[in-house]
Amino acid sequence: MYQTESVHTYPRMLISAIAWLCTLLVVLTSAQVGFMLLRAFWGLYGQPEGLVTELPVLGSVVSWIGTDTRPYDQLGPVLIGPLLLAALALFTTLILRNAFPAVRSSSQGLLVEFAGAWLPIPWEHVLAVKVTEDHASEHFVLLVQTDKQHLTAWHRIYSLFYAHGLNWQPAFYVTSSISEFDALIQTMISESERTARASETARPIQLQEDAQSPVFRLILSPKAFFSHTPHEGHASSPKPPVLAAAPVDSVAASVYPARITGLIKATVIGLVIVTILRYLGFWAHFLALEFPALRWIPLFNWRGGDPAYTQLFNAYATSAVPFMGVPDRPDLPAPWWILVAAHLMVLLSVAVIFWISHLLPALEIREQGIAVYDWLRRRWRVVPWNRIQALKLTEISEESQVLLLQSRALPLSQSLTSLLYDGSFTPGVVITSAISNFQPMLEQALGQIVALEEAGGPTVLQQEARSRLLWHAMDDRTALAEMVSAVRADPDTRTLQPATLLPAGLLMAALALPPALLVLLAGLLGDVVPGWGMLFAALGIWIFGMLEWPAITYGSTILDAKTGGGEDGYRAVPLYPISQLPRLLPLLVAIVAQIAGIVVLPVLAWIGAMVWTFWLARNFWEALYEWRDSQAILGGLLPIVWQLLVLIVYLVVG
Repeated sequence: MYQTESVHTYPRMLISAIAWLCTLLVVLTSAQVGFMLLRAFWGLYGQPEGLVTELPVLGSVVSWIGTDTRPYDQLGPVLIGPLLLAALALFTTLILRNAFPAVRSSSQGLLVEFAGAWLPIPWEHVLAVKVTEDHASEHFVLLVQTDKQHLTAWHRIYSLFYAHGLNWQPAFYVTSSISEFDALIQTMISESERTARASETARPIQLQEDAQSPVFRLILSPKAFFSHTPHEGHASSPKPPVLAAAPVDSVAASVYPARITGLIKATVIGLVIVTILRYLGFWAHFLALEFPALRWIPLFNWRGGDPAYTQLFNAYATSAVPFMGVPDRPDLPAPWWILVAAHLMVLLSVAVIFWISHLLPALEIREQGIAVYDWLRRRWRVVPWNRIQALKLTEISEESQVLLLQSRALPLSQSLTSLLYDGSFTPGVVITSAISNFQPMLEQALGQIVALEEAGGPTVLQQEARSRLLWHAMDDRTALAEMVSAVRADPDTRTLQPATLLPAGLLMAALALPPALLVLLAGLLGDVVPGWGMLFAALGIWIFGMLEWPAITYGSTILDAKTGGGEDGYRAVPLYPISQLPRLLPLLVAIVAQIAGIVVLPVLAWIGAMVWTFWLARNFWEALYEWRDSQAILGGLLPIVWQLLVLIVYLVVG
């Protein structure tokens, strides 16, 4: 019996979204290259004065693009940056457009779409299928690996990005969003087994359900990423090189799985490298402004294509630019501020690096207290039992709990952890149930803490001190259901209550703050001395962002009343900021990227926050107003429109 051919495709909305994103990347980078070429061409041969005279509207465009008057033989270094960005955009487009290919299956094998063509893969050449699933086993990402003969060299990148082991065989992704997903997987397994029985050399597909990707596990389900699974490998326990070893009756050092420690270490190493490169870049800009002989060396000419630098190089062709900047030209780079921005960037980057490195540390229970491992310094830091100020618990599920250990004995940089957890400022470290020996470690710690409390010490254990941000980020639907159920139990919540408006307003102020911080950082870490305009722009974006709260909640209340609801009154007003708290996480990534100076990443992280905002808002309206289908989609799009306006203002100002 032969399998009839079937075609499996992804939803058009997903494919269209990827296509539009890739188009935007290519258009923006191509426009940058085009502008550079036009500046160089006009600098060599003059601007098109006749065309500008006939079409006056082109005058503003030509003046905005500007002119580069450098000689022809010095244009190469200027074009390197834009050309590399364009090449990166084309490479990203190639990878993204083919990441989710259509698949055709038959009795002979698979046909996988790639760049508008179909690549045939016989069943005997499909080697393995690695599976990553979410916490509820509802969504899947499969990496289908083949031999080297039937897929291109580009397909190795998908194995590399899957990030499981060093077996970078050519592969493609299959997700549960593809049409007839279950039927496709069943066909692959059954046809592979049939082929193996009919051939002495062929082997059936190896279905590797334990070969989960840390990247896709985090994307599919943060709750699963930070949960412990049985027989899961952990990173090797760090040795305590400074302090005395733990007592005999204590458990071994508790460490996190390699997927978590590897992600943190890779992030820290990446930030260190980017910080060093950017610091050297600041110095290169400074030296190019102060020493004319260096300006034509590519190493010191990174910003040579910038019209502001071109003006300075032309005006001070044989002399140094004034150290304090050009008089009466605050819009041009100032050498002294470049040095200030360089060291301010290093200061902020070091603080971020220390915070991330201490975010999920290895722990050890000792007689003196809880030992926290600092892998940057390769030593342990003991937090005495009597200096632990709070141990706060957020229970996501039976398999997933998050604790916050707070103490003044921890590094000051960890105040940000507590601030994100519940808005407090005492330094803290997060402990999740993904750590090894979680239950024994927790029982020993609770035994010591309870003994201190019974002896008259302050209350440390706070079992009801949930982190609303983490709860909504990891299990939004359950958190919303409990939150809505709690407010509906009180009929007074249908009306506006001053006691609930102030906390909600403070939360909304926190939600609106990251875009304003992005504007401030763009100004402070730039090469132009920041002025009052930057401060006013940041303040304006902050206030405009806060206006999302009354605009969206009032609009949703009217929409609910017009569509036959209205029984919940103004309950959305105090609840809406709480429901949107998880968007702070990608916006925090945007802030870190802005500090590090990673091009485009802040905007991409912001767009990611907007996508998450849509799902958060949609879930919120479904839980509160029981909106469904198009009405729920419209509710999810309401804050997106507002966020788009804020993003446009940021792009114009920044």
